[in-house]
Amino acid sequence: MELALLPEMTKMALYVLAVFISNIVQALTGFAGMMLAMPPIMLLYGPDRAKALLTLLTWLVALRVLFRDWRFVNRKEIGKIVGSMFIGMILGMYLYRILDASFLVPLYGTIIVLVALKNMLLKKSTKPLPFALGIIILLGSGVIHGMFASGGALLVVYLLATFHDKDEFRANVSTIWAITDLPLFASDWVHGYYTAEFFHLFALGVVPLFFAAWLGNQLHDRINQKMFTRLTYVLLLCSGAMILI
Repeated sequence: MELALLPEMTKMALYVLAVFISNIVQALTGFAGMMLAMPPIMLLYGPDRAKALLTLLTWLVALRVLFRDWRFVNRKEIGKIVGSMFIGMILGMYLYRILDASFLVPLYGTIIVLVALKNMLLKKSTKPLPFALGIIILLGSGVIHGMFASGGALLVVYLLATFHDKDEFRANVSTIWAITDLPLFASDWVHGYYTAEFFHLFALGVVPLFFAAWLGNQLHDRINQKMFTRLTYVLLLCSGAMILI
C-alpha cells in the first residue's frame, strides 16, 4: 500500500515518528535530519509539502543549537560560507523551476559516497582545503540546497575539513542553516506551500521536534570527538547512498 493512501491518523503517526527520529540526529550532529525525514514524509504528503515542512522544522532545531552554542561560531568562516552558498542557492532555485535536474542527483550522490568512504577508510588529512576547491564545494552546496533543500551533505565535506571539534562543527553548521533557509521560506510562501494543512502538520510536529532536540543535545554532550567524527562520516555515507537509491 502506498503511504499516501493510508488512513489519516496512521499518516500523522508516521509523520510524527519521522520528525522525532530525524531531529534527534539533527540536534546531535547539526545535519542529516532532512536527509532522514524526507523520504517517508515525501511519500506521505508529496515532495513540495515535505520540503517546506522539513525546512521550517529543522530550522527551529538549528536556532536552538545556535542559541545554546553561539560561542563556538566562527563569524569569518560563516561569512565566507553563507556568501558562497547564497550565490549558489540563487542559481539552484532558478534551475529547479526551469530544468529537469534529475541528471545532477546521481553525480551528487556519487561524490558524497566517495568522500565519505575516503575519510572512513583512509587517514584523514588535517590540512584545510585549497581555497579554490573550498569555494567550488560551497557554491555546489548552495546550488543543491536551492534546488532540493538538501545541500548539507556537500557542505559537510567542507566543514569536516575546516572544523575539527564537535561543538564547533555543530554550532557552525546550525548557524549556516539558520541563515540559508530564510530564502527558502520566501520561495515556499510565493509558491503557495503555506496552506492551512501545512500549518496543521507543522503544529503537530513541533512537540516531538523539541523533545527530539533535547534528547539530541544530551547525546551530543555524552559522546567523544572520535565517535562524533565516525558518526558524521556514517551519516554522510548514508546521505549519498539514499540520494543514489
